[in-house]
Amino acid sequence: MKYLILGNGIAGISAAISARKHDETGEITIVTKSPMPFYYRIRLIEYLAKKIPIEKLIAHDEKYYEERNIKIILNKGAIKIDSKDKKVKFEDGTLMEYDKLLLATGARPRYPNIEGMEKKGILKFRGASDSDEIIDHVEICKNVVVLGGGVLGIEAANSLVNLGKDVTVIESADRLLHRQLDMEGSKILQKALEEKKIKFIFGKNIKRILGDKNVKGIEFEDGTIFDTESIVLSAGIIPRLELCESAKINFNRGIIVDEYMKTNIEDIYAAGDAVEYKGNLYGLWAPSKEQGEIAGENMTGTIIKKYNPTLPEVRLKVTGISLFSGGSIDEDGAVIYRYNKDGIYRKFFVKNNIIVGAILIGDMKTSMKAGHFIRSKEGPEVLHGLYQE
Repeated sequence: MKYLILGNGIAGISAAISARKHDETGEITIVTKSPMPFYYRIRLIEYLAKKIPIEKLIAHDEKYYEERNIKIILNKGAIKIDSKDKKVKFEDGTLMEYDKLLLATGARPRYPNIEGMEKKGILKFRGASDSDEIIDHVEICKNVVVLGGGVLGIEAANSLVNLGKDVTVIESADRLLHRQLDMEGSKILQKALEEKKIKFIFGKNIKRILGDKNVKGIEFEDGTIFDTESIVLSAGIIPRLELCESAKINFNRGIIVDEYMKTNIEDIYAAGDAVEYKGNLYGLWAPSKEQGEIAGENMTGTIIKKYNPTLPEVRLKVTGISLFSGGSIDEDGAVIYRYNKDGIYRKFFVKNNIIVGAILIGDMKTSMKAGHFIRSKEGPEVLHGLYQE
């Protein structure tokens, strides 16, 4: 059996390891356009802040793959899938055959539709090479803008402040983490980050990027201008769908898969940031890992396992700030258990006498338990002493 995996992120690697556990003799090959073997993307923030060398990012050495008989090919991009003859064509003109194919092609940074995005000084933040480019560019800049107030944007801003830069986060919504936090929680987080010298601009849309060839500033739609020499993009991701058309693979916002991680084309699976499951795009480490494991197992055909997605959890990796948001945080029809005192904010959401979601700031101990409460469908009695009635 020939297993061909396109992409060496957490989904692709997890699939390869899972497939090997269930098929000791099959030929497993991972092909990636990346110049680096699998690395911990979630540690890029530490690398950007110059807290760890690039070697610390890389998850496994060559011996790890050799022991599992997994072949890795770097710097090789796929351009076409022939699903009839089960072959993949690559940029260098070579072809590779497969019996089972997994698309773990990931996603690329979203570029906002703003005039002037082609200027030098606009930097994406997605991979290790992007971090190198950011570090090199901001060496000569004092003022840096981070475009996007999501988790990655906040963490990037904190790393840049640690490099001695004057950093402003611009978020078009009215608050930070508007999908993961309520207004009260967001204000608490904002205050904590402002104490770390990160500045914020909310609720303003950008009209264009100023400057000739190089970034000189930002003009907002209300006519105001903000001076900056560098803009780091953290405005979301777009699944990579380039290979779908040649293979007639169904896609919408992402590659559409069923509960077995199968696409509509026989023997072609997909997992990770490129995937859309029941209308949802996840774009997070944990779901990508889980999808990869299930896809790898199902590709071997030994056991057919269904994907049962866990509710998303978000944790912030900023030193001195503990933040957790997980599960359903929709107040509609929920009973709220709330606490806000002495720098600790807890908010639990209960429906049908089951904890369905939580927001926690400044309470690492409870944050470690909150995900378990939600996944285990605990009742509110476990919250005794954690809230004010």
